[in-house]
Amino acid sequence: MLRLRAIGLCALLFLLMSCAGGCFKAASHPDEEKDPHYQKGRNLADGQDFKGAAQEFEMALETNPHSAAAHFELGWLYDTKLNDYAAAIYHYQKHLQLQPDSVRAALVKDRIRGCMQQLANNEFLLPKSRDLQRDVDRLTAENLQLKKQLETLTNQQAQVAMMTSVRVKQALPAAAAAVTPASPAPASAPHSRVHVVKARETFTSIALRYGIKTSAILAANPRIDPRHLRVGQSLTLP
Repeated sequence: MLRLRAIGLCALLFLLMSCAGGCFKAASHPDEEKDPHYQKGRNLADGQDFKGAAQEFEMALETNPHSAAAHFELGWLYDTKLNDYAAAIYHYQKHLQLQPDSVRAALVKDRIRGCMQQLANNEFLLPKSRDLQRDVDRLTAENLQLKKQLETLTNQQAQVAMMTSVRVKQALPAAAAAVTPASPAPASAPHSRVHVVKARETFTSIALRYGIKTSAILAANPRIDPRHLRVGQSLTLP
């Protein structure tokens, strides 16, 4: 009886030790960031050699396929440096699968959405769309050039108009000085021209009115006494 109890106790102790050893082994894992390939990848990334860094992180995954840190670094490189958004999404998702409680979970999910948007944009840019974009760019450049030409022509027209206005203003005084008022031409009427004397008119006032000499009126009317003009009397004007 005692022997059976001792055997059972030994068996129970063996199971406890086996379980303890297995649990400890499962809970422990190597420090992912101490992997030589991982460290070399970080150094290459710091040196702007992004393709070389990606290769080193891939080699780190060959050493430890469950390295959440290496998956994150690859996702970040493919996303922000190498523009391979499908690969970036794959490694971001692997990071979350291996480490659901990652302190970078919110950032990774946000970057996954960004990569999906980039993929959608790239798929939208079909050949016809690219041709259309080139046409839009060409038309925009031509429109800009036409605007510049229009501005140039408008400025030239404004300058010509201003210079013309200045020249006209300068020419006006000279033109005004060159033009002399025409003196009233003397009335040149035939000998049959007749003036009917009105009240208070004299030979002198009549001569001034028609721009002729008084002596000419006297000569044309020898039978009329200039001192006794009558209203209604007819005078012949030379």
